[in-house]
Amino acid sequence: MKNILIKTARRKNYLNISDLESKIKFTDKTIFSSIDSESIELSVPEEEINLLINKILEYKLNDNFYIDDEKVIIKEIKLTEHKQKAEEKRFKIKNNSLTIVFKSPTIFKVGYNFLDFSVSLLFLLSAKKYNKYFKDNKIILDKEELKKINIVEENLEKAEFNSFMGEVKLDFSNISDEEKEKYERILNFILKNGVAYKHKKHYGKINLI
Repeated sequence: MKNILIKTARRKNYLNISDLESKIKFTDKTIFSSIDSESIELSVPEEEINLLINKILEYKLNDNFYIDDEKVIIKEIKLTEHKQKAEEKRFKIKNNSLTIVFKSPTIFKVGYNFLDFSVSLLFLLSAKKYNKYFKDNKIILDKEELKKINIVEENLEKAEFNSFMGEVKLDFSNISDEEKEKYERILNFILKNGVAYKHKKHYGKINLI
C-alpha cells in the first residue's frame, strides 16, 4: 500500500472518514486514512497509485474539487510512508469483551445468498476484504479459534434490503493472544472501511465499544 497526503486550504465543513467515503470515490481500492480541516490522507495499492495521483492532479489543475457544496483548494500532494501498523492497532479488545454496534444497515451476502449474522461470517468476510487491500500482510484466521468467540448478547433487528442493525457483544476469553491481535487488526480495518456487502455507500458502518 502507498500513502498520499493531500494538503488543502482550510475547510469550513467538518467531515469524518465515513462521511468522506460516502461522498468521494477516487478508485475502487482507495482507503481514507485520516482527515482534518487542512488535509486528507489516503492509502491505495501500489498498482493504483498512478491512477489516484492523476485523478487528484486533474482536480487540482481544473480547480473543481468539491465536497458537498464546499470548494476544496488543493495546495499540495505528497507521497508519504504508509502508517498501516500504527493505525491498525489503534483499537484494543479490553477485558476480553467487545460490543460491535451496526449503526447503518449491514448485509451478509455470499454468492446470491443473504445470510444472518454470525461471528464466523463477520470475521471471515472482513479478513477476505482486508487481504484484498494488504496483499503483503494478509491475515489467515484459525477457524478452530474462531469458534471460541462467544456471543454474550445479541440485539439485532431486520432492516431494509435483507440487512440488519443493532448490537452484538462478544467474548474473547478463550482466544489466544496471537489470534486476538489478528482480530484487532480486522476490527480497526472495518471500523474505517465498513463491513460486509456494500449495497449502498453508507451501509455497513460500525462503532466498537
